[in-house]
Amino acid sequence: MRIAVLQDDFPPYHEGGSGVVAHQLSHEYVRRGHGVLVISSVHSPEHAGISNLDGMQIARLYSDYHVRWRAYRSLYNPSVVGKIDALLKGFQPDVVHVHNVHTHLSYYSLVLARRYTRNVYMTAHDVMSFHFDKLLSADEASVNFSEENTYVESHLRQMRVQGLRYNPFRTTLIRYLLNSNVRRVIAVSEALKRGMVKNGINNVDVVHNGIETSDWKEPSGTAAFKQSRGIGDAAILFGGRLSAAKGAFAILDVLQAIREKVPHAQVVVIGKKDAYAEPMIAYARKRGIEEGLVFTGWITGDDIRAAYYAVTVVAVPSLYLDPFPTINLEAFACGKPVVATCFGGSREIVEDGVSGFIVNPLDTRIMAERISMLLQDKDMNTAFGQAGYRRVTKDFSLTVQAGKYLQIFTDSSAA
Repeated sequence: MRIAVLQDDFPPYHEGGSGVVAHQLSHEYVRRGHGVLVISSVHSPEHAGISNLDGMQIARLYSDYHVRWRAYRSLYNPSVVGKIDALLKGFQPDVVHVHNVHTHLSYYSLVLARRYTRNVYMTAHDVMSFHFDKLLSADEASVNFSEENTYVESHLRQMRVQGLRYNPFRTTLIRYLLNSNVRRVIAVSEALKRGMVKNGINNVDVVHNGIETSDWKEPSGTAAFKQSRGIGDAAILFGGRLSAAKGAFAILDVLQAIREKVPHAQVVVIGKKDAYAEPMIAYARKRGIEEGLVFTGWITGDDIRAAYYAVTVVAVPSLYLDPFPTINLEAFACGKPVVATCFGGSREIVEDGVSGFIVNPLDTRIMAERISMLLQDKDMNTAFGQAGYRRVTKDFSLTVQAGKYLQIFTDSSAA
């Protein structure tokens, strides 16, 4: 098959996990003998152009505009739509696999894709198709907050957050474009699918993201990495954006509670001390636990693998519908247990009481108790980590993920 892949950002010029997922899948499509054209965007003119990498043809289109226009240009971006049309016309795809296009490539790319093939599929990695923000924030939640409420689009909340940037017609137009131009919408979790269906998006399948576990073997430099960062033997890994929604402050509340019983416990943050980290540092300082907060700096390759092997447990305390956090996959690929949020898709991979724990991250006491158990009970920690590794290897491999996509493409095309 000739497969065109559309994704706003693509390695090495990527900002989020969806770019990595699109890259891994595209590479796997090529490995299985399919022709692949990747259409992506970049924000510097010097990075724009067409290149070939690992058997993929990659077209990077320049697009850069002020974020205030995102609610409108995410629907139709005049900087790129003509170029996308020309690329698709020249490639003549059998299948167009769309990922995140909600910033630069724009949802109008779905209309362009439909001109050249009826086999248009879109993978939703987040809630942006029906909500212009994350669903559920800490100031709206409580320990007894109903998860079902996180699935409903909140126009009031969007207006409050976006102000004059709010476009009341955005989600209505996206629903129309998806339902009229896309053969199947593919959500990365059942949790995200429920949100999409509740908000009027039809024809939704689920394919969980996968990972190549062989890429996550322990590097030789783990001990040196651990020593250089001052990481002790009771370390909790926290990754992702340093925001309240991701649980950046919730995990510090948890750390404060843990240190009452495990005084040397630490939270190891994958990231550097910059402007984004300052609120988190100030929060820790106010609670007297700043010495327990460790930043790894900006890391990639062997260093990011070393970070996982250097810690005792991985925490995923998101306070919103976090569709399917990649950190769960990476932790299990490294044989580490996970204590994860009940909001979103984490419970679809983390088996409560088997490979980790599922908790409400707003319940500081319970989350602290669960993490403390895994910090102090080495046998439980090892058993949970091994269970997670077996699960990710069997059910969440890149091979399984790509196979499911190709089966959907084939079955739908034959129908």
